[in-house]
Amino acid sequence: MILTRSIGLGSVLAAMALSGCGADTDGGPPNIRYGDSICAECGMIISDERFATATIIDGDRGNEPMTFDDFNCQMIFESKHPELTITDRWSHDHTSSEWISMADAWYVKSDQLRTPMASHIASFTTKADAEAFAEPIEGQVVDFNTLWTRD
Repeated sequence: MILTRSIGLGSVLAAMALSGCGADTDGGPPNIRYGDSICAECGMIISDERFATATIIDGDRGNEPMTFDDFNCQMIFESKHPELTITDRWSHDHTSSEWISMADAWYVKSDQLRTPMASHIASFTTKADAEAFAEPIEGQVVDFNTLWTRD
């Protein structure tokens, strides 16, 4: 992995060490120790799995997970580090807390939704689940591409 001076190899390695997850994702989501693992962007402890996300990067030793306490931290981290090769992204289904591929998920954005770093975003496996959740909280349902390209 070639890193620019803006990030530094030490910073990336420290973030991965503090994230508390295994580097052997084998194409799947990482393991997070809730209440112990640290967000790779903001440094806060990841404690609510409903909002935890992960970006898998292509590192020197294969897939390396970067874990986050909220969708906002993930987006900020990725925008700061365009030199990284991203191989996958994961979030949790808000209802079941099961890992889901972010590319296939549906998202609800609502100011009424309280999240760790104020993204106001929750992920869902199906559009129907997202719509049912969004209705009472006046949320907007969007797919990953729409959500990721927002300003």
